[in-house]
Amino acid sequence: MSSYDRLKNKILETVDALADEAWGISQFLFDNPELGLQELKASATLTSTLEKYGFTVERGVGNLPTAFKAYRTGTADAPSIAFLSEYDALPTIGHGCGHNLIAIVGSFAGIAVAHVINELPGRVLVIGTPAEETIGGKIRMLENGVFDDVDIAMMAHPSTETVVRAKALAAQTTVITFHGKPAHAAATPWRGINALDALIQTFVGLDQLRKQLKPSVRIAGIITEGGERPNVIPEKAVGKFSIRAENYDELKELLNKVQHVAEGAALATGAKVEIIFPEPPYLDMRNVESLASTFEKKWLELGGTLITDPGKTPGSLDIGNVSHKIPALHPSFAITDKHIAGHTREFADATRTPMARRETIRMIKALAITALEIFINPDLFNQIKREFAQLQ
Repeated sequence: MSSYDRLKNKILETVDALADEAWGISQFLFDNPELGLQELKASATLTSTLEKYGFTVERGVGNLPTAFKAYRTGTADAPSIAFLSEYDALPTIGHGCGHNLIAIVGSFAGIAVAHVINELPGRVLVIGTPAEETIGGKIRMLENGVFDDVDIAMMAHPSTETVVRAKALAAQTTVITFHGKPAHAAATPWRGINALDALIQTFVGLDQLRKQLKPSVRIAGIITEGGERPNVIPEKAVGKFSIRAENYDELKELLNKVQHVAEGAALATGAKVEIIFPEPPYLDMRNVESLASTFEKKWLELGGTLITDPGKTPGSLDIGNVSHKIPALHPSFAITDKHIAGHTREFADATRTPMARRETIRMIKALAITALEIFINPDLFNQIKREFAQLQ
């Protein structure tokens, strides 16, 4: 038996032995959903589990209180392969995006590899990345140096499809504020400047703009402030928008067009407009083929199935930003045979099914033995680095 096969069998046996513990943590997170940067129970549970299995844990990394970085080192400091865990929930819906499963996939893939790390030349990490749904925690952590000593990052996302090469739209949160002039809406409306009218015209203008945009573009918005009373012309109106495009270059062009629409609405109504970007942009996902194909082979070896041409429109992922810094892998895996929309209570319920457990355990194994292959095969590691450099 080869060294790889021996270590692979040990990893697979470890995952099977820890499956009940992993699933129990997933259920605990489901029953205790926490919003971004409030994931105190989730972070505490995962870090204490990692410490139990010999990891050194740093808490509050990247200036995010619920983020963490855990590691174990083998016979060398490199390569450093990190498994990423997400654990924030959605308001009112709970784990409608399946982060209770993402949390255990990343953590227990790392734990499984750690059981053989003393025989491997490198370092295994588990990085807890909070607030994916709100501020894009990985982006903040990336900016604050958390990934500076990481060579490759991996994670996986539950879905209704199993796809190896992730797609993700570049996205920018945009807040557009109009400032007008209040007046009595019945007695002296001509003395006012209606900020809400300007914002509504912006919505209409963006709807018209969509007719000349690529199908991949997504513009969604809400009104967060639109006046206090119907008999007072609104002095201030605020809209918050999610602007998405296929890549960052196209996103910048799109944001320029959105700005022109808002400025036109301001000119038409006499209001003044202010446009801010309160959060860093989410970048599109870059896939390194040698990394993706290595995982794909492992997944199929374990009996997994694939959809090679996913039909659904992608969303945006903060691991996209990571994939511009280091090679990153982000497959999705089907936890249901039904067509269930994400960010719903129905999808949250799907994370508790026997199929979800089976496929989650399979994904833990697949990511762990993908890392094993990279650790023992320096030619593969170097190929991944070369291909990544070509994407820059």
